[in-house]
Amino acid sequence: MPLYSHSRLQTFEDCPQKYKFKYIDKIEKPEEESIEAFVGSRVHDVLEKLYKDLQRCKLNSLDDLLVFYGKEWKKEWTPSIKIVNQGLTPENYFDYGAKCIRNYYERYKPFDQSQTLETEARLVFPLDERGEYRIQGYIDRLARRPDGVWEIHDYKTGSHLPPQAELDSDRQLALYQIGLKTRWPEATRVELLWHYVGYDTTLRSRRTSEELQEVAAETLGVIQQVEQEKEFAPRQSKLCDWCEYRAECPLWKHVEAVQLLSPAQFAADEGVQLANQLLETKGQLDRLSQHFEELKAHMIEFCRQRQVSVVAGRGGRVTVKQFLQTVFPLKHDPKREPLEALLKKLGRWEDVSGLDVFELKKVFEEKLWPQDLLAKIQPFATTETATRVTVTRAKAREEDAG
Repeated sequence: MPLYSHSRLQTFEDCPQKYKFKYIDKIEKPEEESIEAFVGSRVHDVLEKLYKDLQRCKLNSLDDLLVFYGKEWKKEWTPSIKIVNQGLTPENYFDYGAKCIRNYYERYKPFDQSQTLETEARLVFPLDERGEYRIQGYIDRLARRPDGVWEIHDYKTGSHLPPQAELDSDRQLALYQIGLKTRWPEATRVELLWHYVGYDTTLRSRRTSEELQEVAAETLGVIQQVEQEKEFAPRQSKLCDWCEYRAECPLWKHVEAVQLLSPAQFAADEGVQLANQLLETKGQLDRLSQHFEELKAHMIEFCRQRQVSVVAGRGGRVTVKQFLQTVFPLKHDPKREPLEALLKKLGRWEDVSGLDVFELKKVFEEKLWPQDLLAKIQPFATTETATRVTVTRAKAREEDAG
């Protein structure tokens, strides 16, 4: 069985295709690091030095740490470090990292709030009783307070400051707490701390035994999804901008390849030519569709004014019909959330494809569910007048224009 980690499972959740490239195909990539990750590593280096030296009774000054930061930055910097955000320079990121260090130092000096037990503490522990699935992780700093509470510290240099509720359901540090109790059974009181050093903010959370059991069960569920996965389909998101596997990914392979072509080669590429034709045709269809909708609106108004419902044309006719239809709450409607909750409670969520309102409309109007269930969703149904325009060609089947 492979050794799992939070980051490994997060990769699968973010993009199964990337998981396959990295952990199954084991595609080795040239050393490429985002500037955000680089800044995070350098700030972690500084804070690790701070606490390791404190264990040896040496308290570094802020200036000492900033000098160390500058040396580490210069030593580790390579031209392959990737900056995605246009308009920002390495100097901007260097200054941001220095600000993170200042924020943390000024907030916690003289750093006697707790006793550091380990920095970058490696944990390897079983997730299930039989020990079939193992998790590994690294705690930025493990400490113990004078009141006997153990602390799991995590340093964050990112630009996102999450709400408390997000951290109260965070998987990573909860897994570390499970590993901590496996290694040190006496660690019965544990606090999880996230230091958002760019914001000069520390957020805290605690987990009960029951909550830790839920985390273990949910994590096992993700592992089972990984091991049962067959397709490993790519998942497009904003994370694609930082992905090192773009050149292999079906979503980006062609995009990356043609970026290296000359203008003439780009224009001659078969894929580019096909895409251009489809884009042009799609634009034409969109314009036709818009014109068609405008004509329908004019026809509806014509029928209203002349008090007719069928209009003759060359080679066919157009019928305009008004009717009543059932409507259920769409997204962003305040009634949507309680309707979703009701359907899940009734065990009917999958029956309507995760609340496809057209599926639910069909169920309601055709009475496909028992009467008692229909009565429960009745309060969420409203009736409105709709208009259908039907174009009938001579000697041809009717084509519903919607």
